[in-house]
Amino acid sequence: MDWMNAPTKVKVEAGRNIGGIKVRHWISNPISFWALLEQIRSAKGFKDANETMFYCVMECAKDLGIES
Repeated sequence: MDWMNAPTKVKVEAGRNIGGIKVRHWISNPISFWALLEQIRSAKGFKDANETMFYCVMECAKDLGIES
């Protein structure tokens, strides 16, 4: 396990975001997508786009019957 012998900063970075997926900067969506996402975020009072996207996916999954 080479990361165990890495400098302290690398060790700290190795344990971050476990269980999550970061959206990459190269993902592009039309501006209308981000405008709608912002309207949903504002209406629901979420703190950021990540919370809003999570909510939208979970609600859609419930509608499709694939998430309870």
